Amino acid sequence: MIIIVYISIFYFGAIFGSFFTVLGTRIPIKENFTTTRSHCVHCRHTLQTTDLFPIVSYVCHRGKCAYCATKIDPMYFASEIISGFVTCLLYYFYATDLLQLLALAFMFSLLLVISITDYLYLLIPDRFQLLLFFGVVFHQMTLPTTDWPAAFISFFVIFSLLFFTVLALPDGIGGGDVKLLSILSLAFGLEPTLFIILLASLFAGFCFLHTYLTNGSSLQRRLPFGPFLAASAVVVHFAQMVLVL
Repeated sequence: MIIIVYISIFYFGAIFGSFFTVLGTRIPIKENFTTTRSHCVHCRHTLQTTDLFPIVSYVCHRGKCAYCATKIDPMYFASEIISGFVTCLLYYFYATDLLQLLALAFMFSLLLVISITDYLYLLIPDRFQLLLFFGVVFHQMTLPTTDWPAAFISFFVIFSLLFFTVLALPDGIGGGDVKLLSILSLAFGLEPTLFIILLASLFAGFCFLHTYLTNGSSLQRRLPFGPFLAASAVVVHFAQMVLVL
């Protein structure tokens, strides 16, 4: 019975992951996501109901468009898998605390959308950053105790550190990443945020190395750092939860 419950929760999360992918792909280019039907980004063919089942449709079509046979970006499949998996973790740790569950689900959903926009367009829209800030504040308010002075000190330290890093190395970390990390520091505190930066840097380094060894050349464009920061934030959060148990 428990397995059935978690499978249902996983697929429920995957459905939302599919929706978040739509938001991340359309909002930055001002494409309406409420009235425009889903379509293949290559041949523009409108997708039918059977093409829209998260994970299942991707697997059944072997990762290709059913109409033009063009390979679909694995990002769509990955976002659905990740969203489903994170939803299961949220249910496992926060099933008895609805407010924290909702606050964290909102935060992690925004991190997924931000990851997609940065991956596709090397852009993290300010509207998503602002929503994430409100989500972090709401989450902090749901906690039994919140050390607000420590949170804002962490925010100031991280922002200052990254701001001067950008001044010293203009081609290093982007402005959107500075904002994202500063907001995350409000939720995590100083030391966990520094660990998020370290972990994200390691993930990005491995990705760069894999791409270099696979293609035999350097990356053709700048490496988006937002997805690595988002993934590291989720890993650090649940790692903290495991250590508390």
